[in-house]
Amino acid sequence: MMKTRLLLAYLLFAPCMALHAQSPELLYRPFAEDGKVWESQVGGIKENVYGNQIDGDTLIGGETWKKVYNYVFMPELGTSYYAAIRDVGKKVYAVAKGSSRPRLLYDFGLKEGDLVRCGVEGNAFGCLLDKDEPADTLLGFPFVYCLRVERIDTVLARGLQHRRFTLTLLDKYKEPLGNESEGGNGNVVWVEGVGSGAGPFSPWLPLPPAYGVFHSCDVNRTCIFGSPDFHLTDIESGIGDTRNDVKKREETYDFTGRKGTRRTPYIKGGRKYMK
Repeated sequence: MMKTRLLLAYLLFAPCMALHAQSPELLYRPFAEDGKVWESQVGGIKENVYGNQIDGDTLIGGETWKKVYNYVFMPELGTSYYAAIRDVGKKVYAVAKGSSRPRLLYDFGLKEGDLVRCGVEGNAFGCLLDKDEPADTLLGFPFVYCLRVERIDTVLARGLQHRRFTLTLLDKYKEPLGNESEGGNGNVVWVEGVGSGAGPFSPWLPLPPAYGVFHSCDVNRTCIFGSPDFHLTDIESGIGDTRNDVKKREETYDFTGRKGTRRTPYIKGGRKYMK
């Protein structure tokens, strides 16, 4: 009788235990969010700040968009309308000032290995090409570049978990481009709800060095992500801040996150190498 009761109890609670053991995917964190402010440093002086802030709604094509204003130094000195942004599913669209054409800014629904083409919105901002959009031109020349998603992981920063996308910028021959010579790691890095490490309207620029141009992303005056957070290097778990741990920065990982391998390509110190 006792064995029968234990078996019945196991059958009753096993499904609940299995559900509890599963790690659910993080809820999508919207990009176009009231109270959000992005700030970047202009030049080498900390006080020289360029900011973007969401302030109010507007209607475009009968749909509600968030208005983005920019400012220099501080918003109290004056702001100017820059663009409108909107989340559609896991895609982020932007409409530049003076335009009525929505442009794809980010696609957080991409999977590892996916390719997405890059574009430009005049002199306003970088963008991506959605669906069958024709290639843009820059200074009269075709702008033909792609991004390839190398890795999607989760990082813990400012007490919050964030989905992070590591991408490689490719030329028209699908050869990698990077900025290693300028002190970056050669990758393009997105964080869901925050944008690119090069700034919210720069989706295909490689990640600058730590404490580079991008400074912080705040929501209602609370910082949810900062420039150094893009450089979190706990490759194996994708969770934790180990940028000050020299030993871990020197460990080697492959693109599956396994430590101690030297397969081509591989990651060392948070940078991508080709053996």
